Amino acid sequence: MQFEIIIKNSKLTDELLEILQKEWPEAYGWLTDVIDDWSISDFPQIVVATQNKEIIGYYSLVAKELVKDNHNYTPWLGTLFIREKYRGNHYSSILIDDVCQRVKNMGYSNLFLATEHIGYYEKFGFEEIGLGMYLWDAPTRFYRKSLT
Repeated sequence: MQFEIIIKNSKLTDELLEILQKEWPEAYGWLTDVIDDWSISDFPQIVVATQNKEIIGYYSLVAKELVKDNHNYTPWLGTLFIREKYRGNHYSSILIDDVCQRVKNMGYSNLFLATEHIGYYEKFGFEEIGLGMYLWDAPTRFYRKSLT
C-alpha cells in the first residue's frame, strides 16, 4: 500500500472528492472546505492510501478537532475512511499504523481522537480520556494513543 499527502488540484484530490461525494457526503463537505483554505503547514494533512493505483481510503491529521473543549491536545486523527468495497480487510489498522508513525516522526508522543464509535478505536490502542461535545452539540468521547 502506498500513502500520499494530497495537495490542492492534484489528481488524487479530485478522485478522493468524487469518492466521498458518493460514499460519505458529510466528509466531502468538510474536505472541500479544507481544500478551499489550503495553506502550506503541518496541518491539516490529508493522506490517501492507494493500492494498484486505486484509492482504498484516507485519513486526516489535524491540529485541532471540531470540539468545544479539546484541552489544547494536538494532533488529532480527524477522519478515517475506508471505501465500502474494501472494508473487512483490516485496512483501518494499516492506516492507523501509518498516521501513528507520521505523528511520531513529527515529534509528538500522543495522537488524539474524538469519536462516537465506542469499542472500535480501542482495538488499535486508543484509551478513552474524557467526554466532550462537537461544535454542533453532538456528544463525543476523547481518546489518546501513546506513541512512545
